[in-house]
Amino acid sequence: MIRIHFTAADVGRVTFLPEPEPLRQAALAARALGAGQTSATARRWRRVAASRVRPAMGPLFKLISPTGQFPGFLTPQVDRAGLESAIECLLETPADLMRAELAPHLPAEIHPFLRALLRGQADARRALGGAVREFHRLVVGPSAIDLGRAHAADLAIRSRTVLTGGSEELLATLHPKVAWQDGLLSFSMPFEYDVKLAGRGLRLCPSPFVSECLIFDEPAVVPLLVYPAVALPAVDSDERDSADALAELLGRTRAAVLRTLAAPAGTGQLARRLNISIASASEHARVLRTAGLLTTDRSRGTAHHSLTPIAVQLLGMDC
Repeated sequence: MIRIHFTAADVGRVTFLPEPEPLRQAALAARALGAGQTSATARRWRRVAASRVRPAMGPLFKLISPTGQFPGFLTPQVDRAGLESAIECLLETPADLMRAELAPHLPAEIHPFLRALLRGQADARRALGGAVREFHRLVVGPSAIDLGRAHAADLAIRSRTVLTGGSEELLATLHPKVAWQDGLLSFSMPFEYDVKLAGRGLRLCPSPFVSECLIFDEPAVVPLLVYPAVALPAVDSDERDSADALAELLGRTRAAVLRTLAAPAGTGQLARRLNISIASASEHARVLRTAGLLTTDRSRGTAHHSLTPIAVQLLGMDC
């Protein structure tokens, strides 16, 4: 059982990741490709994505245990957005930290790559960076639009919950297997672990790659709870192209821009959600803004895009 203990201050410090962290998304996606328990959404994704896996991605999979666990250094705290910044931070992980997190869980006979990584060899680090980069490009990248849509849709639903019921209602309805009562959030796991927030607050991140909640709790860092994203109706990409009237009207990418802006985003966030360039994201936003489908607020040199009521109606969403 996992128990997360809230103070009154922590309830007011519940926040969401506006977009998935690229390294955590890679780790969760690689985990979902294993034989372990996953959501129905992840199983559908796995049937398509498994064929995209290449041998060069092996170093990433070597860090995912058969039980689905992976070391904390694989998902470091990164100050700058983007995959390359995250990979750079990963490759700067001190060798003693890698050894501390990996060595106790490894058998006597380990793969040469892991042995080289434990020794801090540069070629092993480069191989890991290349594996993550290729995994994102070939496995995660082709699903970027659907993954961004799933993340944005979940955040839109949770935002409405907060608006109508507050943070406690959000926590009480996070997932059927999660219980909330008197400042305690709990869910079943095969081990006992208590998280004392003690004023740090809690970050939340939906993921279509998990069927259970996962807690990431490290010293001096705001704990992160990954929970199963609300499942969207399964639509084959070919069927969507032929039957999606919005895509026929606006074009597939602009329709995807509108859908992912169910959770407002900056231009860089929008580009990362849809796996397009920042210049392309900016141009699509300009066209949609001119058409009256989104608004753009600018603060400190950053553009922040959100849907207009007309766009909400087009998407068939509740106001």
